[in-house]
This record gives sequence, structure tokens and C-alpha cells, in this order.
Amino acid sequence: MNNNSIRFDLSDWLIHFFRDIDLEGNNSILYVEHMGWGNIAEDVNWSALFMLRCAIRSGRLWATWSFRNNVRTIYGPDPAVCFTEMPIAAFLETGEKRHRRGEAMSSFALIFPKKQVFTAGANPVIYGLSNRGYWPPAGKDGGPRIIDLSILAEPEQYRYVTYNPASSKPIDWSHEREWRWPYRGDFSSVENALEEFGMVDDAMDIPGFDFYLEEIKGIGVVVNSRNQANWIAHDILMLVDKGIIDKDTFQFILASDELPSSNDLVSPADTSSAISKSLIDLKPFFSHKKKDLDDIAKEFTGMVETIEKNAPMPKAGEFGGCWLWLLDNTNIFTRALISHSRVTVSDSGKYLVHLYEFSDSRGLREREEMTEKLAQCIHEKYGVECGYFSVLNSENPNDVPFYNSDHLDNHMHYNVSWEH
Repeated sequence: MNNNSIRFDLSDWLIHFFRDIDLEGNNSILYVEHMGWGNIAEDVNWSALFMLRCAIRSGRLWATWSFRNNVRTIYGPDPAVCFTEMPIAAFLETGEKRHRRGEAMSSFALIFPKKQVFTAGANPVIYGLSNRGYWPPAGKDGGPRIIDLSILAEPEQYRYVTYNPASSKPIDWSHEREWRWPYRGDFSSVENALEEFGMVDDAMDIPGFDFYLEEIKGIGVVVNSRNQANWIAHDILMLVDKGIIDKDTFQFILASDELPSSNDLVSPADTSSAISKSLIDLKPFFSHKKKDLDDIAKEFTGMVETIEKNAPMPKAGEFGGCWLWLLDNTNIFTRALISHSRVTVSDSGKYLVHLYEFSDSRGLREREEMTEKLAQCIHEKYGVECGYFSVLNSENPNDVPFYNSDHLDNHMHYNVSWEH
């Protein structure tokens, strides 16, 4: 690091924050019918926490035009993803204050190493133009806002932010210290879907910044509470267990209500110390003692064998697969079964345990009942919420379920739009 850049007002991070969404408001995002696995959206109000977890689960930040009162605030032909380079302490203070005032900001955020996002194509914005007499197009009815090419080259127009502190109504957004990443691909399919249907079918149909594909490492997450941080840890572990990301993709999870006041986070050293004290470290989930894992796996096998032994004679019935569904992937019990290759993480993020000890001659409904008994034993022994998951006429855990236990109140697995 350049010695001149070691200052209290500078940061090595770029922050992308999320905000509460009112889908009927003038500053809304695109309406999406399907938000992806385990993401349950109801009504027209989606919380910032919900949007944060959607981004983590998909590895994508949507490129948008950042509408305000149905007018694009991003100029040129390319939608963009926005970041701020405010120091983390300043962001936490600003995010909380602006959220309380009802502004489009919150302290829920992803924090990226600045150098890596720059390498991926992001740049700081341009505040104002040298030609003081030029006024960019108004962009009526949500249409494009293309600046005269003699004023600013088209590939750089996504970076322009209106700036006029000398006007009768000053315009100055420079405090946001904004950066933007442009999406250079074809955005017409999204616009066509909106014109024809008024919505986008699937969240992954909206292009954007794919930070897992960019292989960015050392990402941080900011939430409000320890409970929310545990949900984020679950999401990250699931992605690691599925092989979607590496163990070093995420570096820390901050629960802001456990941090000292922003007045105590002035220097970079103070911020680093606070992060170290409040973060949830993911390394322990992958470093349990082998003997402890082996003992748990052996005991689990005995529990399944006991239920099979004490069950009535097998009854013929419907064919299909049945698994024990574990809803806490952070518990050592789940980590033990993963280490012994007894767990499949399905496309929908469910941790499903293979029950090889149950007789194949038993019908599906009988195995469901036996798995329910097993789930109760596991919950009593290890405190892990669990149930069963079954598929009729198939042994593929990614097929449409025949039945699974009702765990809709489990917000570790389910990301819900109404949870703040």
C-alpha cells in the first residue's frame, strides 16, 4: 500500500448496500416472479436482508438503471452495479441514519476488496462535466439518457453523476464516493419481458456482476444481529459444500449491533480490530477433530439400524426415495455426516442424508414414518431441527418432492421477504 493512502478517510473496500423494496413505489426494482431456491417473496415489500441473502445465494448483483421517480439515474447505454468506497465505520453510521429517515439505504451490505472489483471492470464515478453549460437529457418515461458524444464518450457515460453545488438548488452526491461496474452485454431480453409481461420470470434472467464467476476472494458481509449472521453463515456453508465457491471466498460476517460506536472506529487499525472481535469465522466448521466426526457418524449409523431392527416386517408400497432432511448445516452433527459422504446437498439447498440401513423392500410411506422417528431422535440428541424429504417414483433428490416436513418457519434454510 502507498504510504500516502493510509488515511482515516480512505478504504481498501467497496461496499454494495441493499435497501428495503416497495415494488409499487417509484424507486422500485424490476419485479421478479421467481427469486431462486429457498427464497420466498410475498406481498410487495421486500426487505434489505432478503435482497442480501438472494445475492449471496446466486452470486450476482443485478445491473440496473437505478430509477428515481421513474427516471434513470444511470446515463448511457449500459446499466450498472453501484458501490461506495466509504470506510466501513462511516458506512455503518450513514446507513443506519439514512434508513431511519426512510431513505433508500440500509446497513445490510456486501463488502468487496477494491482492487479485485477494479480488476473486474468497476471505476469511480465522474461528478459533473467540464462543459458547465451542457445539461444532460431528462429521460422522460424511463427512457435512455444518452449524453452528447462530443461531451462524454458513450462507454464512460455509466460513470456520470450530476453535480452542481453552485445552483439555486444544489446537487451534490459526492459524499457517496460512488463506484460503478457496467454491464456491457445485451439487456434487451429483460426490457422485452417487462414490456410484454410486466415482470421478469427468474432472478437469474437479470444480468449483472457475477462475483463468484469473477473469483473474488475475501468478501465481507454486514448484517444487524448475530442471529442474522448465523443465517448468512448457513448460506455460505451451503455454497462451499456444493462446490460453488471456495472456503476463502468470504472472509468475515459482521453483526453491526455487536460493534462499538462509529466514534471508536476511526482508524483502519480500530476497524480491523473490531472486525476481528465481532466476525463469525467459518474456519471452525471445517476443522472439527476427525475422531469426533467419526464417533458421531458411527452413532448415527447405529440409530438408523436400531429403527430398522425395531420396525415391523416390511410392507410393499409406493416406490420412491426418502431422506433425512437436516436444516442446520453449521451443527457438528451435520458436518460429521458430510465428512462421511452420507449427505447430498440438493439443487434447492436441502441437506439430505442417505438412509442405506432402511430396507429397500419397504414402501415409501413406511420409510417416511421411520425417518420421522429418526428425526425426533436426532433432534433430542443433537438439537438439530430435521425432518424427512421424499420423492415419488424416483430416487433423485432434485426431482419434485412427494412430501417433505413443514419447516417454513426455519429462516436458516428459507430466506423470506418479510424478515428484517
